[in-house]
Amino acid sequence: MTRFGGTTRSANGVVRSTARSQSVTEHPSIFDLFCDTSLMRWERLIGEGELPSKEQLADILEANAGKPLPGWIIELAAKGLRGELKRRAGRPKQNALSKMLFSALESKYSRVLRWLQKREQTCGLDGWSILQKKDWWQGPPHERAARIVTARWLRHISWRTFLNRLSSQK
Repeated sequence: MTRFGGTTRSANGVVRSTARSQSVTEHPSIFDLFCDTSLMRWERLIGEGELPSKEQLADILEANAGKPLPGWIIELAAKGLRGELKRRAGRPKQNALSKMLFSALESKYSRVLRWLQKREQTCGLDGWSILQKKDWWQGPPHERAARIVTARWLRHISWRTFLNRLSSQK
């Protein structure tokens, strides 16, 4: 690791802050902890290995233009201008909350799938006339179960993505 003032740079070029910035107070506000443009938040995230995108870095610099900027943000901005600011390739790691949500929905999916398979054997999947027009009531039971779960809880991903993630975990 190479040292620059209050920051360290690892062999792969990640800049990490070793000292608290001067703009950080001893009693941070909610804004300091969670705002997308907060220097304190990004100092913590960079310490954890997460780098901002070029757009996020520009927003951070614009929001904090009137304040003296700490050395670690200046080095990060320089890396961004040189084109050296790169995120890790691939899908970002899931946080604990999204893992728990996905586990709960996995069990919900298996319950809905068992119900649909049982219903298909006993009385068929035609359903009421009002259900027949819904897009989530189309296809075989495994597709219907995925559509039902994603329509209620995972609106940001498609039912196919949900099934792909389920099969990749097995």
